[in-house]
Amino acid sequence: MTDKLFGRVISGKGEGKYYMSLKPYKERFKNILGYYPYEGTLNIKKLNSTFQLDKLNWLEIDDFKYNGRVYYGAKILPVKIYGKIGYWVNGAIIHPKKSTHDKNIIEVISNVNLRKFLFLKNNDIIKLIY
Repeated sequence: MTDKLFGRVISGKGEGKYYMSLKPYKERFKNILGYYPYEGTLNIKKLNSTFQLDKLNWLEIDDFKYNGRVYYGAKILPVKIYGKIGYWVNGAIIHPKKSTHDKNIIEVISNVNLRKFLFLKNNDIIKLIY
């Protein structure tokens, strides 16, 4: 973990909460990251343009079927997430295979509610170290 990404906290659409609450996703994240993720994602708008998703060493979750429906996999990149007052927590960037977000929006997860744990609100700047 030596590279940095800076981002501005933004509101999401609430879809992350649904997907992160599904048991198959939770189990897959636990197997890869070692913890069950909080049921929700933190959306950030990336501020440094040098961050290139395709050049990173991602871990992956495969597609799966659950309750008769197909769910798409995702790429996962473990990171340290630093809030505005120096607190940090382990987490991960998730990059779903299927997403409605613009390319400059990144979803971040952890085992805690990131907004509460890091005292974040919209427009705060956070740093991710990967």
